[in-house]
Amino acid sequence: MIPASSQDKETVRQAAFKRRLGFDADDRRAWSAQLTENFLQNVILPPKGSVITAYAPVNGEVDVIPLMTHLHNLGMGYRGAMPFVVEAETRLAFLEWTPETKMIPGIYGIPQPDPATAKELLPDFMIVPMLAFDDQCHRMGYGSGQFDRTFADLHKIHTFWTVGIAFEAQKFDAVPVDQHDYTLDMVVSESHVYRKQKV
Repeated sequence: MIPASSQDKETVRQAAFKRRLGFDADDRRAWSAQLTENFLQNVILPPKGSVITAYAPVNGEVDVIPLMTHLHNLGMGYRGAMPFVVEAETRLAFLEWTPETKMIPGIYGIPQPDPATAKELLPDFMIVPMLAFDDQCHRMGYGSGQFDRTFADLHKIHTFWTVGIAFEAQKFDAVPVDQHDYTLDMVVSESHVYRKQKV
């Protein structure tokens, strides 16, 4: 793998963010609904009782709340969770979430469960947001590195599955990556499912 320069990554990151913000709101709603259906039809769900994490959508991200609500109501004993930022430049914690969970603004303004009322859970199946991806399941986030640090730390103690969620229009021919970037197991858009190639 050829290391990506920080300039290359930042150029792609800015272009990807601008692209996503430019999507029509009606298109985003329609694509989010289509993505939920594509996910449920094509992704093998984890065993009963698994902890499934997702995120509170901001800045034009795919709305995964209907998907998480559906999984919560399946009767499979799934426990939902959302990221909680303890502090900048650390790994994420994941606090229990249900459709009724009280959410509060985090340090980046992103809604997250209230730690006063939500307990921390260990993820089994992680639904992950991103700015851009490619068909090799490489992911580009906002640049803080928190998800990559979280994946690395969790791998030391636990086995889990990662599914990136994005609109098909967020796909790039190639996302610049370096040795610290985590390759997702799968990426799901409203029209396709991409799986990590086995080495």
